[in-house]
Amino acid sequence: MAGRIQIKVKNIIVMSLLYLTWSCTSPTNTTDLFFYSTDSIRSGDIILRKSFGLISEVVVEQLNDTLDISHCGIVMKDSSDIFKVIHSLSKRVSNVDGVQICSLDDFMNDSQLETVKIVRYKDGESYKIAEWAESYLNREVPFDDQFNSKDTTTLYCSELPILIIKNCFNTDISKGAEKPKFSIFLQPDYFREIEFVKKRIDN
Repeated sequence: MAGRIQIKVKNIIVMSLLYLTWSCTSPTNTTDLFFYSTDSIRSGDIILRKSFGLISEVVVEQLNDTLDISHCGIVMKDSSDIFKVIHSLSKRVSNVDGVQICSLDDFMNDSQLETVKIVRYKDGESYKIAEWAESYLNREVPFDDQFNSKDTTTLYCSELPILIIKNCFNTDISKGAEKPKFSIFLQPDYFREIEFVKKRIDN
């Protein structure tokens, strides 16, 4: 009985930590080793990142993925040609619950730069992913506190691009997984990685 209680408490702690990971408000990331360039990215690209601190480490450990990633979003270029990121956050860590938007710079401020990857769905109309993301943003779809991929009335971060690709291109990149890992966005049959983060070369 005590063992079951310990497991239940551990699960509650883990879920609480998961809620706290989805934020764009940590201190600015600076590094002398890496930099990023927007030259090759475009609307509809998917951005993956690991944040800072113990909470992000716990998320990565719990997912037990091949990637050190704790969050993702969808890149879009606005009417002023400024890159933004549409993603889903819990109201526990954000003033807005669910699908929302921040600047790419703000998104990167909360990213361990060397972990950031940008991938592009291998379809000539991948820009539609951003258009769909904007429609979910306008509908103010709330965050999925239950992390239930079968309920599409609420969306957690990776559920957003998975659902959009399924609806837009009739492709289930998660292959029906209840708890998809971030590494699904590196499947070569569906995605190709776009050069974004670069390592500095000493002069």
